[in-house]
Amino acid sequence: MPSLPAQGVAGTLDLLGVEPADQADCAKLLAGAPGPAVAKLLEVLATRLGTEAGPPSRPGQDELAWVEAYLRFAPEIFRWHAARGVPEDISRDTLADFGRNLAINRRVHGCFGMDTWPWLSHHFTGQLYQLGRLQYLIHRTQDPVPGLRAGESVLGIHIPESGSLAPGPLDRSLAAARPFFAGCFPERPVRVATCASWLLDPYLPARLDPGSNIVRFARRFTPYGQSVDAATDAVYFTFRTRNMGNLPGLPRETSLQRAVLERIDDGGTWQIGYGYLQLP
Repeated sequence: MPSLPAQGVAGTLDLLGVEPADQADCAKLLAGAPGPAVAKLLEVLATRLGTEAGPPSRPGQDELAWVEAYLRFAPEIFRWHAARGVPEDISRDTLADFGRNLAINRRVHGCFGMDTWPWLSHHFTGQLYQLGRLQYLIHRTQDPVPGLRAGESVLGIHIPESGSLAPGPLDRSLAAARPFFAGCFPERPVRVATCASWLLDPYLPARLDPGSNIVRFARRFTPYGQSVDAATDAVYFTFRTRNMGNLPGLPRETSLQRAVLERIDDGGTWQIGYGYLQLP
């Protein structure tokens, strides 16, 4: 059973993978007692822990209040993981996405913060786990997935910014998913994983080398449903910018960068594609 992280700020920042550039700002948030807004958010997290509640609504929410609430709630989610039998290395890999998102925010916006705070709610309510190269969000099916009953548990696959899409790490992650969730969530058996991503846009494989890791990743999935327009996703995840007005200034050094920008140059719109696979 995992042990609790070291007490105090240093232990919390270590558990959450906070990089040196963001440590001082995190420490400032943890100085003193939480204010009323953060105290309320801690209550929200405690109420949602272990449930299937979706991300909190964004309008009117204080980004830094959520960052502070996640920092203060870290020992509680770590304890909850331990009670579920989640190995310590998986707990740490999962919660380190907090530090990764702080670092991405600093790179995108040039300042401390986390504009992706709604996404992190999955981590801090026990719904998402990182197993090696991939993250898995356990949830009930809502949209029709071939072969699945309505309301059956399924794993949503997400790709953290932490490495390549080489086949070996992906194979090991997928092989670990079913045993992990069977052990830690035996009441919610899973047999299928889904993915919703611009990487599954049918346009992309036609523009890249058939042997590329991205194309091989996409081919793992059987397409289903209708693709939907997502004009900015490909740009954001390729270049980590939300500025669609500066596309001519972005690099075109790789085949992926060129494919992303050339489609927009030609008047096209990137889409999110949907796919599913049977877990091994």
